[in-house]
Amino acid sequence: MAGFAGRVAALGIGAAHDGPAPTFASLSAALEVALAPGTRVRAADVAGTVRTDGAAVAAKLLLDTAVRG
Repeated sequence: MAGFAGRVAALGIGAAHDGPAPTFASLSAALEVALAPGTRVRAADVAGTVRTDGAAVAAKLLLDTAVRG
């Protein structure tokens, strides 16, 4: 699992599909994880740590780097 979905799974706030194409079984398993009460609790905990200004901070860092050359 790589990328965003892998990070979601690693944080315990959802599931990631591992494989080339989802199946009924794999999607059902992911949905079961996503809808589990523990996942909901963990997602609420993680939500409190997420910055709401992430895009603005990233843009500022990019512009600062561009100005410095």
